[in-house]
Amino acid sequence: MKSSKPAFLLLALLVPACQTAPKKPASGPAALPDLLRPYEGALRVLPGRADEKALTLKPGDVLTGACDVAVKVRGLAFDKGTVRFSLESIGQPRVGDRRPRCKELQPRMQLVFTGLDPEAVTTKTTTRIDAALLTPEEYLRRKGGSFDRPQAAAPAEVASQLPDANDGERRLARAVVAWPRPLLSVEALYRDASGRGLHERLVGVEAVVGTDGRVYRPVVKASIDRAHEAALEEVLQMWRFDPARRGDGPLGARVPLEVPLRVY
Repeated sequence: MKSSKPAFLLLALLVPACQTAPKKPASGPAALPDLLRPYEGALRVLPGRADEKALTLKPGDVLTGACDVAVKVRGLAFDKGTVRFSLESIGQPRVGDRRPRCKELQPRMQLVFTGLDPEAVTTKTTTRIDAALLTPEEYLRRKGGSFDRPQAAAPAEVASQLPDANDGERRLARAVVAWPRPLLSVEALYRDASGRGLHERLVGVEAVVGTDGRVYRPVVKASIDRAHEAALEEVLQMWRFDPARRGDGPLGARVPLEVPLRVY
Protein backbone atom coordinates (compact mmCIF):
# COMPACT_ATOMS: atom_id res chain seq x y z
CA MET A 1 0.00 0.00 0.00
CA LYS A 2 1.35 3.39 -0.89
CA SER A 3 1.96 5.85 1.93
CA SER A 4 0.67 9.38 1.91
CA LYS A 5 3.49 11.87 2.42
CA PRO A 6 1.16 14.79 3.32
CA ALA A 7 -0.48 12.68 6.06
CA PHE A 8 2.89 11.73 7.58
CA LEU A 9 4.05 15.34 7.45
CA LEU A 10 0.91 16.54 9.28
CA LEU A 11 1.36 13.88 11.97
CA ALA A 12 4.99 14.85 12.48
CA LEU A 13 3.95 18.44 13.07
CA LEU A 14 1.12 17.60 15.50
CA VAL A 15 2.96 15.16 17.81
CA PRO A 16 5.57 17.63 19.18
CA ALA A 17 2.85 20.23 19.66
CA CYS A 18 0.85 17.79 21.81
CA GLN A 19 3.91 16.82 23.81
CA THR A 20 4.95 20.38 24.60
CA ALA A 21 1.52 21.86 25.34
CA PRO A 22 1.63 23.45 28.83
CA LYS A 23 -0.44 21.80 31.50
CA LYS A 24 -3.11 23.85 33.24
CA PRO A 25 -2.09 24.32 36.88
CA ALA A 26 -4.38 22.72 39.46
CA SER A 27 -6.36 25.32 41.35
CA GLY A 28 -5.99 25.11 45.14
CA PRO A 29 -8.16 26.62 47.84
CA ALA A 30 -8.43 30.39 47.86
CA ALA A 31 -6.30 32.22 50.39
CA LEU A 32 -8.19 33.16 53.53
CA PRO A 33 -8.94 36.91 53.75
CA ASP A 34 -7.14 38.73 56.54
CA LEU A 35 -10.35 39.61 58.43
CA LEU A 36 -11.18 35.89 58.75
CA ARG A 37 -7.77 34.75 60.01
CA PRO A 38 -8.49 35.52 63.71
CA TYR A 39 -11.30 32.93 63.62
CA GLU A 40 -8.89 30.08 62.88
CA GLY A 41 -8.76 27.95 66.04
CA ALA A 42 -10.99 30.41 67.92
CA LEU A 43 -13.07 29.28 70.91
CA ARG A 44 -16.63 30.58 70.72
CA VAL A 45 -20.19 29.75 71.78
CA LEU A 46 -22.74 28.68 69.16
CA PRO A 47 -26.09 29.59 70.71
CA GLY A 48 -29.58 28.21 70.30
CA ARG A 49 -29.34 25.53 67.64
CA ALA A 50 -26.06 23.76 68.32
CA ASP A 51 -27.78 20.36 68.27
CA GLU A 52 -28.06 20.59 64.46
CA LYS A 53 -25.33 19.15 62.24
CA ALA A 54 -25.58 21.89 59.63
CA LEU A 55 -26.83 25.47 59.76
CA THR A 56 -27.13 27.97 56.94
CA LEU A 57 -27.70 31.59 57.92
CA LYS A 58 -29.04 34.11 55.42
CA PRO A 59 -28.93 37.87 56.07
CA GLY A 60 -31.27 38.71 58.93
CA ASP A 61 -31.41 35.16 60.34
CA VAL A 62 -31.13 34.90 64.14
CA LEU A 63 -30.20 31.78 66.10
CA THR A 64 -32.85 30.95 68.70
CA GLY A 65 -33.31 27.87 70.84
CA ALA A 66 -32.17 26.20 74.04
CA CYS A 67 -29.01 24.39 72.90
CA ASP A 68 -25.82 26.43 73.44
CA VAL A 69 -22.45 24.74 72.88
CA ALA A 70 -18.87 25.95 73.18
CA VAL A 71 -17.06 25.24 69.93
CA LYS A 72 -13.60 25.39 68.40
CA VAL A 73 -13.20 26.57 64.82
CA ARG A 74 -11.46 23.72 63.01
CA GLY A 75 -11.61 25.23 59.53
CA LEU A 76 -13.20 27.97 57.45
CA ALA A 77 -13.30 29.14 53.86
CA PHE A 78 -14.64 32.10 51.87
CA ASP A 79 -15.92 31.79 48.32
CA LYS A 80 -18.26 34.00 46.28
CA GLY A 81 -20.09 35.63 49.17
CA THR A 82 -20.26 32.52 51.37
CA VAL A 83 -18.26 31.75 54.52
CA ARG A 84 -18.17 28.12 55.67
CA PHE A 85 -17.14 27.15 59.20
CA SER A 86 -16.23 23.67 60.39
CA LEU A 87 -16.85 23.54 64.16
CA GLU A 88 -16.02 21.04 66.89
CA SER A 89 -18.07 20.84 70.10
CA ILE A 90 -15.82 21.21 73.14
CA GLY A 91 -18.15 22.09 76.03
CA GLN A 92 -21.43 23.39 77.39
CA PRO A 93 -21.45 26.91 78.86
CA ARG A 94 -23.15 27.75 82.14
CA VAL A 95 -24.07 31.08 83.67
CA GLY A 96 -25.17 30.52 87.25
CA ASP A 97 -27.18 27.31 87.52
CA ARG A 98 -28.53 27.46 83.98
CA ARG A 99 -27.38 24.57 81.80
CA PRO A 100 -28.30 24.53 78.09
CA ARG A 101 -30.75 21.86 76.94
CA CYS A 102 -29.74 19.95 73.82
CA LYS A 103 -31.71 17.18 72.14
CA GLU A 104 -28.47 15.71 70.85
CA LEU A 105 -24.81 16.66 71.11
CA GLN A 106 -23.11 17.02 67.74
CA PRO A 107 -19.37 16.31 67.75
CA ARG A 108 -18.88 18.38 64.59
CA MET A 109 -21.04 20.97 62.85
CA GLN A 110 -21.08 23.06 59.70
CA LEU A 111 -22.08 26.72 59.90
CA VAL A 112 -22.56 28.60 56.63
CA PHE A 113 -23.14 32.33 56.12
CA THR A 114 -24.63 33.31 52.75
CA GLY A 115 -25.53 36.60 51.08
CA LEU A 116 -22.21 38.29 51.80
CA ASP A 117 -20.19 40.57 49.52
CA PRO A 118 -18.99 38.16 46.80
CA GLU A 119 -15.78 40.07 46.19
CA ALA A 120 -14.39 40.73 49.66
CA VAL A 121 -14.72 40.16 53.39
CA THR A 122 -15.69 43.37 55.19
CA THR A 123 -16.53 44.41 58.73
CA LYS A 124 -20.17 43.67 57.86
CA THR A 125 -19.08 40.06 57.36
CA THR A 126 -17.37 39.82 60.76
CA THR A 127 -20.33 41.55 62.44
CA ARG A 128 -22.64 38.81 61.15
CA ILE A 129 -20.22 36.10 62.23
CA ASP A 130 -19.81 37.56 65.71
CA ALA A 131 -23.59 37.66 66.14
CA ALA A 132 -23.73 33.88 65.68
CA LEU A 133 -20.38 32.74 67.07
CA LEU A 134 -20.22 34.50 70.43
CA THR A 135 -17.18 35.40 72.45
CA PRO A 136 -17.41 34.42 76.15
CA GLU A 137 -17.94 38.08 76.98
CA GLU A 138 -20.83 38.46 74.51
CA TYR A 139 -22.41 35.20 75.69
CA LEU A 140 -22.31 36.48 79.27
CA ARG A 141 -23.90 39.75 78.20
CA ARG A 142 -26.74 37.95 76.43
CA LYS A 143 -27.39 35.93 79.57
CA GLY A 144 -27.73 39.08 81.65
CA GLY A 145 -24.16 39.22 82.96
CA SER A 146 -21.31 41.60 82.35
CA PHE A 147 -17.58 41.23 81.79
CA ASP A 148 -15.43 44.02 80.41
CA ARG A 149 -11.92 43.20 81.61
CA PRO A 150 -9.32 43.24 78.81
CA GLN A 151 -6.90 40.34 78.72
CA ALA A 152 -3.67 40.92 80.62
CA ALA A 153 -0.51 38.97 81.36
CA ALA A 154 -0.55 36.14 83.87
CA PRO A 155 0.13 37.58 87.34
CA ALA A 156 3.63 37.13 88.73
CA GLU A 157 2.44 37.18 92.36
CA VAL A 158 -0.70 35.44 93.58
CA ALA A 159 -2.56 34.85 96.80
CA SER A 160 -3.33 31.30 97.87
CA GLN A 161 -4.65 29.31 100.80
CA LEU A 162 -3.85 25.94 99.27
CA PRO A 163 -1.84 23.48 101.41
CA ASP A 164 1.27 23.93 99.28
CA ALA A 165 1.09 27.76 99.27
CA ASN A 166 4.42 29.47 99.93
CA ASP A 167 5.00 32.30 102.38
CA GLY A 168 4.45 35.00 99.76
CA GLU A 169 1.13 33.49 98.64
CA ARG A 170 -0.07 33.19 102.25
CA ARG A 171 0.95 36.76 103.00
CA LEU A 172 -1.07 38.04 100.05
CA ALA A 173 -4.00 35.78 101.02
CA ARG A 174 -4.31 37.58 104.35
CA ALA A 175 -5.13 40.79 102.45
CA VAL A 176 -7.88 39.22 100.31
CA VAL A 177 -11.40 40.49 101.01
CA ALA A 178 -13.09 38.45 98.24
CA TRP A 179 -11.91 35.33 96.40
CA PRO A 180 -12.59 34.66 92.70
CA ARG A 181 -16.23 34.11 91.78
CA PRO A 182 -17.10 32.30 88.51
CA LEU A 183 -19.30 34.25 86.12
CA LEU A 184 -19.10 31.84 83.18
CA SER A 185 -18.04 28.20 83.39
CA VAL A 186 -17.81 25.66 80.59
CA GLU A 187 -18.29 21.94 81.14
CA ALA A 188 -15.84 19.94 79.05
CA LEU A 189 -17.13 17.57 76.35
CA TYR A 190 -15.08 14.76 74.86
CA ARG A 191 -16.34 12.52 72.07
CA ASP A 192 -15.47 8.82 72.54
CA ALA A 193 -16.05 7.31 69.12
CA SER A 194 -15.79 3.77 70.52
CA GLY A 195 -18.72 4.34 72.88
CA ARG A 196 -17.07 2.21 75.57
CA GLY A 197 -15.83 4.87 77.99
CA LEU A 198 -18.93 7.01 78.44
CA HIS A 199 -19.10 8.79 81.78
CA GLU A 200 -19.51 12.12 83.54
CA ARG A 201 -17.44 13.32 86.49
CA LEU A 202 -16.05 16.34 88.31
CA VAL A 203 -12.29 16.79 87.92
CA GLY A 204 -10.26 18.74 90.44
CA VAL A 205 -8.03 21.47 89.00
CA GLU A 206 -5.76 24.06 90.60
CA ALA A 207 -5.32 27.23 88.59
CA VAL A 208 -4.47 30.91 88.81
CA VAL A 209 -7.30 33.38 88.23
CA GLY A 210 -5.67 36.56 87.01
CA THR A 211 -6.63 40.15 87.70
CA ASP A 212 -8.31 40.03 84.27
CA GLY A 213 -10.68 37.27 85.42
CA ARG A 214 -9.16 34.59 83.17
CA VAL A 215 -7.59 31.23 83.99
CA TYR A 216 -3.84 30.66 83.85
CA ARG A 217 -1.52 27.72 84.56
CA PRO A 218 -4.18 25.05 85.22
CA VAL A 219 -2.97 21.81 86.83
CA VAL A 220 -5.27 18.78 86.72
CA LYS A 221 -5.21 17.06 90.11
CA ALA A 222 -6.54 13.69 88.96
CA SER A 223 -5.24 10.73 87.03
CA ILE A 224 -7.06 10.94 83.69
CA ASP A 225 -6.31 10.31 80.02
CA ARG A 226 -4.15 12.97 78.38
CA ALA A 227 -6.91 13.58 75.81
CA HIS A 228 -9.40 14.25 78.62
CA GLU A 229 -6.90 16.55 80.33
CA ALA A 230 -6.44 18.51 77.10
CA ALA A 231 -10.22 18.87 76.80
CA LEU A 232 -10.36 20.37 80.30
CA GLU A 233 -7.49 22.77 79.63
CA GLU A 234 -9.19 23.97 76.45
CA VAL A 235 -12.54 24.87 78.00
CA LEU A 236 -10.84 26.58 80.95
CA GLN A 237 -9.67 29.23 78.48
CA MET A 238 -13.32 30.28 78.19
CA TRP A 239 -14.08 30.55 81.93
CA ARG A 240 -14.56 34.07 83.27
CA PHE A 241 -14.39 35.24 86.92
CA ASP A 242 -14.75 38.20 89.12
CA PRO A 243 -11.12 38.17 90.27
CA ALA A 244 -9.95 38.12 93.88
CA ARG A 245 -9.87 41.53 95.55
CA ARG A 246 -7.99 43.24 98.30
CA GLY A 247 -8.42 46.79 99.52
CA ASP A 248 -6.56 48.44 96.63
CA GLY A 249 -8.06 46.43 93.74
CA PRO A 250 -7.98 43.04 91.98
CA LEU A 251 -5.38 40.44 92.82
CA GLY A 252 -4.25 37.20 91.16
CA ALA A 253 -5.18 34.08 93.13
CA ARG A 254 -4.31 30.38 92.93
CA VAL A 255 -7.45 28.46 93.76
CA PRO A 256 -9.05 25.00 93.49
CA LEU A 257 -11.69 24.44 90.83
CA GLU A 258 -14.00 21.58 89.91
CA VAL A 259 -14.55 21.14 86.18
CA PRO A 260 -17.30 18.83 84.90
CA LEU A 261 -16.10 16.42 82.23
CA ARG A 262 -18.60 14.60 80.05
CA VAL A 263 -17.33 11.78 77.82
CA TYR A 264 -20.13 10.99 75.39
